[in-house]
Amino acid sequence: MKLSIVPSFCIFAFPAVTYAVSLIDALNSNGASTFAQQIQSNPDILALYTSSSVQTVYAVHDSSTGNGTLRRRQSNPQQLDLHCSAQLTNLESMSVFPGTVSNTQLVSPQLQQHQAVVSQSGVSTNTSASHRRRSAGGTVPLKPVSLASGLGAQVNVLSGDIPYDGGLIHIVDGYFTVPVSLSQTISSTGLSSLEGLLAQSNLTDIFNATSSFTLFTPSNAAFAAAANSTKNSSPAVLTALLRNHAIPNFVGYLPALADGATYQTLAGQTLTVRVRNNAYFINGVQIVAPNTITANGVTHVIDGILTPTPSAFAGAGWALRPGCGVVAAVVAAVLVQLV
Repeated sequence: MKLSIVPSFCIFAFPAVTYAVSLIDALNSNGASTFAQQIQSNPDILALYTSSSVQTVYAVHDSSTGNGTLRRRQSNPQQLDLHCSAQLTNLESMSVFPGTVSNTQLVSPQLQQHQAVVSQSGVSTNTSASHRRRSAGGTVPLKPVSLASGLGAQVNVLSGDIPYDGGLIHIVDGYFTVPVSLSQTISSTGLSSLEGLLAQSNLTDIFNATSSFTLFTPSNAAFAAAANSTKNSSPAVLTALLRNHAIPNFVGYLPALADGATYQTLAGQTLTVRVRNNAYFINGVQIVAPNTITANGVTHVIDGILTPTPSAFAGAGWALRPGCGVVAAVVAAVLVQLV
């Protein structure tokens, strides 16, 4: 068979060759026998994994499957649906910064599409040096390659590009996390300031119910830094502030956020993406933790509060313009929560 992948940014091709080894045999031969047992324990899951609907399998290494209780818990169909994809994704494409999106077989009712896992890699300008070949089968990454899933959880790729008769296997060191609601995600990842402000502005249920959106989530430190003002704020200002951090009808995983791209927020304002030295900025505010996947989209943790117009670019870094009226409104809104 001919194995190939065509990402939007580059092309990687495999030689035309047919592999006779079955998925289960390949898993057993590469340290993922417990994962193979989990697949075989559910006839529907086994039928899915051995069908033409799956071309990439993210198999958990035996050393990471834990005790029997953990094995049973991780054998649920949702979890296993998240570990396979109809896309043929090779390790080299995952190693390219900022990574690639792999749509899994887990369908999100809110998104009305397949949930994704997103690869994240150490920055390197030499993609040919991003991996090394191993004679026993597969490829071992030379630089770290991780995969992000729900709740901001990440697992690492131990080895990849292991061929079987349906596609490729990548061995990872843990299970993907099934995405949950936005409010659960914010609470579980410790964004308490944002959690409180969403509740105060009655936006929690609205954001939970919104399908297909991207939310930039300021860190607690970002809100704390904004609390130095003494201005007052109205509920309307707070609501507009938070709505200005959400892009509707767009699931913007980090690879999709291109330099210079602009998006309109729920508040009707414009956000502009800038990429400098492999760092991503939204209206001058840096993304510090990308690709936390939720049941209805994706969030990115940022280290500041978004203003409605692009901030000035100064040298090699970004800086917020002093005296911005929107920043004052942001600060006042935060004080409503903190006072």
